[in-house]
Amino acid sequence: MRTRDYRKIWRLAVWLGLPLAMIASLGLGGVDLPFPLIADVLLSKLGLTDPYWDPNLSDVILKVRLPRLVLSVLVGGGLAVSGACFQTMFRNPLVAPEILGVSAGAAFGAGLAMLARAEWWQIQLSAFVFGLLAVVVSYIVANLAAKGEITALILGGLVVSSLGAGALGVIKALADPENILPNIVFWLLGSFQNASSRDLAIYAPILALSLGILYFYRYSLEVLSAGEAEAATMGVSVRGARLAGALAATLMTAASVSVCGIVGWVGLIVPHLARFVEGSNFSRLAATSFCLGGLFLLAVDDAIRGVPGIDAPLGALTALIGAPIFLIALSKVRQTWA
Repeated sequence: MRTRDYRKIWRLAVWLGLPLAMIASLGLGGVDLPFPLIADVLLSKLGLTDPYWDPNLSDVILKVRLPRLVLSVLVGGGLAVSGACFQTMFRNPLVAPEILGVSAGAAFGAGLAMLARAEWWQIQLSAFVFGLLAVVVSYIVANLAAKGEITALILGGLVVSSLGAGALGVIKALADPENILPNIVFWLLGSFQNASSRDLAIYAPILALSLGILYFYRYSLEVLSAGEAEAATMGVSVRGARLAGALAATLMTAASVSVCGIVGWVGLIVPHLARFVEGSNFSRLAATSFCLGGLFLLAVDDAIRGVPGIDAPLGALTALIGAPIFLIALSKVRQTWA
C-alpha cells in the first residue's frame, strides 16, 4: 500500500473517530447510561421520539455531559490549531500557543478576579482580557527592542510570561489560604468541571471568528512557512499575515484558558502528529490538528470522568501524557521539519 493510501485511511479514521468518540463519551460518568437511551434523548429534541425516561436523566445528558464534551472538543481543537499556526509562522517545532505570554496573562487576570471575590463570568472575562493584553505587551516589547523581529517577539513573550508568573505569585501570597488560594490553584491546573452551555455560547463565536481569519489567510500562512524572503517575493504581506495569524491564535488560546484554565501540551504535540500525515499544507494541517486536538482532550477528560468522585486536574494529565509522546516523536519531528 502506498504512503498516500495510508494517509487517506489515517485521515478518515480521525474524522470519523471524533463524532463516534463524542457519542461514546455521553455514556461515561458517575451514572452509566446505555446508548439506546442516549440516542432516544437526543432524538426527542428533534421530535422523533416521545420521552419515557426520568427527566433528571435528560438533564444529565443535555445540560451536564453534552456541554462538557463539546467544549472539550472545541478547546482541544482550538489549542491544536493555535499551535499549528504559531509553529508555521515562526518556523519552529518547539513553539506552543503560550509563547507570547497569553497563558501567563490569563492566569494573572483570573487570579486577580478571584482575589477580588468576583463572580465566575467576571473571572473568565478578566482572564480573557489580560491574556490578550499580555500578547499586546509582547508585541510592544518586540517593537521597542528590534522592530518586531521573530527572536525579539519570542523574548518579549518570555519576559511577559515571567512578569505574569511573578505577579500571580504575589496574588497567591495575598489570597485567603482557606477559600481563595485553593480555587486559584485548581483553576491553574485546568478543568471542565464547571463547563456549561453558557461557556459554549461564549467560546464558540470566538473560535469561529478565529478559524475564519485563518481560513482567509491560509495561503499567506502556507507561503510564510517557506520563509519571509520567499513569501515577500510571492507578493505576500509578511507583516499582515503574521499579525492575522497571531491574532487568531491568541484569541483561541485566551478564550480556551478563560473557560477551562491552563491546559498545556495540546498545542505543542498535536500539530506534530498531524504534520506527519499532512505535511506543511496549512489548510489540511489545521483541519487535522483540530480533529486530533479535540480527540486528545476529549480522551483525557473521559479518563477523568471515568473515575467517579475524582476530578483530576486536566492540565496535569495532559502534561503526563503529552511529555512522553513528544519525547517519543522527537526524532521524527526533527526529520519532518528538516
